Amino acid sequence: MISLGLRYFLEVARSGSIAAAAGAQHVAASAVSRQIAKLEDELGIALFERQARGMALSDAGRQLAAYASAAALEAERVATEIRHRGALGDVTVRLACTEGFAHRFLPQCMAEFKRLRPQARFHLRVERPEEVGRLLLEGLSQIGLRYTTAHDDRLSTEVLCRAPVYAVMCRRHALAGRRSVSVRDLARLPLSLGDQGTTVRQLFDAACANAGLHIEPAYVSNHSAAFLPMLAGSDIVALSGYLTVGGQLDALRLAAVPFSNPEMRQRSVQAQTLQGRTLPGLAREFMDLLGQRLEQGLRAREG
Repeated sequence: MISLGLRYFLEVARSGSIAAAAGAQHVAASAVSRQIAKLEDELGIALFERQARGMALSDAGRQLAAYASAAALEAERVATEIRHRGALGDVTVRLACTEGFAHRFLPQCMAEFKRLRPQARFHLRVERPEEVGRLLLEGLSQIGLRYTTAHDDRLSTEVLCRAPVYAVMCRRHALAGRRSVSVRDLARLPLSLGDQGTTVRQLFDAACANAGLHIEPAYVSNHSAAFLPMLAGSDIVALSGYLTVGGQLDALRLAAVPFSNPEMRQRSVQAQTLQGRTLPGLAREFMDLLGQRLEQGLRAREG
């Protein structure tokens, strides 16, 4: 999938000989020689040093060889991916998400889409936010869903929704009837928080710092829903996004109260793809459904 000239150039660079390169490519030596001369003429610089024992790359040749090798590998990767997709009929939607979406929201979206498109298959990876980004950048996932506070120019944001952090507690809690709470209200209460790698924890720490507070949580986990069953009948407050807990509020008789601290509202849900990547048909359809359900779920809370 790279040009004929570059292919012959790489073969000469590997073998160190026009004759050997011609043999490997099953062409006449004159054909290889013409392509090398054409490349050198186009670039205006010698790519090889002609030596008695063969051809050695010049400095410019080594630079071109590094580029051409990378281009050849990338072309082969793309060709393999295309062949793989063709074999699957473009029916596998490869997803990556952070843990909070994996409990209910994303599985519900997948099940709904499967009913609409029975041929669809899904491959889901649940990772930390930075790992979701890596999977997209390396082409291992087509769609990534995560909470984020920053923008990455290498990724295309297909869906963007505001996703503030809520204080979640049992409905009999002293703070449950409030229109909003502040981090200062939580200073003397047992808190359940995500660990340092989560956006909830990062925003909470920023809000505390700006308020001149230092609050140590009583319960810390990288699994955001781990402590939800503990909230019933207790004074524990968990911090979470609405999409993570929304489907469990009634079942567990919990309340979700917004924060008055602006830091706790500086977060969004982003459904992302790799910049410049065109999604296959089914993946594009799923992205459209995902955007609708994200907006509906978050709008229902704000409404």
